[in-house]
Amino acid sequence: MRIRTGIRRTTTQMLNHSRRKTSLSASRRSSLLSAARYNSGLQNSRLGMMMNANSVQSARLLRSNYEKLEKSATSLEEQTKLLAEKADVGGKDLTGTAANVVQHYNDTMEGLKKSSGILNDYYRQTMREIAVSNKDKLEEIGIMVRTDGTLSLNKDKLAEADAEKVKAALGASGDFAKRMQAVASRAADNAAASATSAASQYTSSGALANSYLSRYNFRG
Repeated sequence: MRIRTGIRRTTTQMLNHSRRKTSLSASRRSSLLSAARYNSGLQNSRLGMMMNANSVQSARLLRSNYEKLEKSATSLEEQTKLLAEKADVGGKDLTGTAANVVQHYNDTMEGLKKSSGILNDYYRQTMREIAVSNKDKLEEIGIMVRTDGTLSLNKDKLAEADAEKVKAALGASGDFAKRMQAVASRAADNAAASATSAASQYTSSGALANSYLSRYNFRG
């Protein structure tokens, strides 16, 4: 009888120990699982924030490029119009304005090249076609058309050029001035709209980034 009682006590003790051990293991597993889930969530949040930060930076760079493009295209339109007016009256002080046109033309071409999109590609190709189609007239008065479609200016040659040839190449009724002003205006408008769109993108992304940073930091 005592043997049976002792066996029952031993069995009960073993069962209780097993239960305690099992309960402790389950608790530890639960704690480890919770910690793993927390770390995973934190890592995902950090990854999301980093990806969002990259999006913000990209949007800001895109906006900056479009703003520069808008500025150069607008200046090209204005300076081409001013150059045409000077060419029509036969002014001898047009070399400075011509230099501005060449500079803004090249800047706009570069800006269009950096800014992807069907319209920007179209404007860049159109500007190049305008320069190439007027190449003979332009080079006769000192404005050279390079193989990549950009321009260079020989100020001395332009200053000495015949007034009628200058008018024919750069005057308001000529092909170069009319078409260049038109495409520059459209390129500027498109760049302005694209800059606004890019600004709204990084403003939205920035709000998400700030929301994250208010809760965590890189040391967290």
